[in-house]
Parts: sequence; structure tokens; C-alpha cells
Amino acid sequence: MVTDVATGGASRRRSRPAPPPLAAIGLAGPAASIFWNCLATALVLAWVFGVERRGLSSLRIVRPTGKDLEWALIFFGGAMAWSWLAQLIRPQNAPDTGSATIAALPILVVVAMILSAAICEEILFRGYPLERLTELTGRRWVAVATTLPFVVVPHLFTFGPEWLLYHASGTVAIYVLYLWRRNLVACMVLHAAVNAPILIPTVAAHIG
Repeated sequence: MVTDVATGGASRRRSRPAPPPLAAIGLAGPAASIFWNCLATALVLAWVFGVERRGLSSLRIVRPTGKDLEWALIFFGGAMAWSWLAQLIRPQNAPDTGSATIAALPILVVVAMILSAAICEEILFRGYPLERLTELTGRRWVAVATTLPFVVVPHLFTFGPEWLLYHASGTVAIYVLYLWRRNLVACMVLHAAVNAPILIPTVAAHIG
């Protein structure tokens, strides 16, 4: 009987599913986005350079002017003001599960998530598709309407529908900045700034 119990325990241990490969390097759950964002961006850039034979400027990755960065800062202030106003009008009783999960991660992992999202997602969801779809259709609004769901839906799954009220203003600000200034680097700066407040609960969770 003891042998049966031991054998059964060993069998159960053997039957446990193996952890995801990325978990071995600390990239499980939301943190896995760092790897997938970088991989997808590398593939897009390889396509741009190797197949299309075009440069970064075709993605609007060019040196930002002072005005580009100034407007990025202004739009950041507007997005944060909206989030603050939304919290006043309809206070959020508790952080959404997505934000709570991210805030529990190591600080350096969260910083890497912020930077990878700002750089990679701007290339994947704005720089490349907006420029190429506009070239194909001749209508920028078609490009925006096509790409917007790919930005919004993952955020809804991660942060819940309340994201639309409290934080979608940041997405709107980035789209407006891109369409107006046509500078992806400025949008990367704005994207990083909009996501940076998640560091407040992250740092608090580790020093509290």
C-alpha cells in the first residue's frame, strides 16, 4: 500500500504540466509581452528592411522636433487629467486585476514592459500598419479603423471594460498625436509616459 501511495504520488508529479518556457526567465503572464513584442517587432523590421527595402523613415521613425515632444507632453497632461476627472466622477473602488497583477511584478520587469510596449507597440500597431494601409487605401481613417480594435481588445481583456473610462484617453491621445505630428518617436515617448504611472503601485508594493 505504501508503494502504491508512493507510486501514485510520483505519477501525479510526472503528470503535472511543465511550466511555460518563458517562465524560466521570469516572463510568465503579462511579462511575457516583453518577449512577444520584441519578437514581433524584429520580424516586422526584418520585413521592412529585407523585403520592402525601405528604412525606418517609412514607419515615421525620425528624429522628433522640439514641438513634437512638446505636444507629446501636452497630450500626456490631457490624458492624465481625463483619468483624474474620471476617478472623481466615478471612483474606482479597487484596482482592476490586470493592474494588480502587473504591480506585483518586479520593478525592473515592469520598467521593461513599459519600454517594450512604448517602442514595439507603436511600430506594430501604428507605425507600420497605419502607413502601409494609408498607402494601400489612400484613406487614413480606414487605417485607423482597421488598427484600433487590435489595440483596444487586448486592453479590455487585460484590464476590463473600466479601462475605456479611466485609461483609453491615453490611446486616443497617441492616435491624435501620430496623425497630427506624424512622428512615431514622439508617440513612443507619450506611450511610455502614459504607462509610467503603473510604477507607483509597483514601487509601493515592494517598499510597503
